[in-house]
Amino acid sequence: MAGPFYSGVHVAHILFDQGKKLGEISEWVVVTQPPAYKNVLGKTVLLTPANDECTFVSPKPVNRKSKLTIIEDEKRELTLQLKMVKGGTSITAKILSQKDISEKT
Repeated sequence: MAGPFYSGVHVAHILFDQGKKLGEISEWVVVTQPPAYKNVLGKTVLLTPANDECTFVSPKPVNRKSKLTIIEDEKRELTLQLKMVKGGTSITAKILSQKDISEKT
């Protein structure tokens, strides 16, 4: 099974490295980082949440120098920063930015 399913609907996640299409990823998981509280000089301060992280399996090997983006269901573009690559295809990355691209033609 390639990609996640929500309510019986397949959501495609297509991986690109510097604009070159690598193919559809599998085992897509996003971990949302919650905001955290920290005690600073006796006051509780709300820290901004860290970037969300994702893990997935790439259809082709990538390396630490790869500049990855994902197009999600032709509606959103996610820019990634690699954190870890195992075996060339098992990826852990931070989601640096997201933008809606569904209105572009």
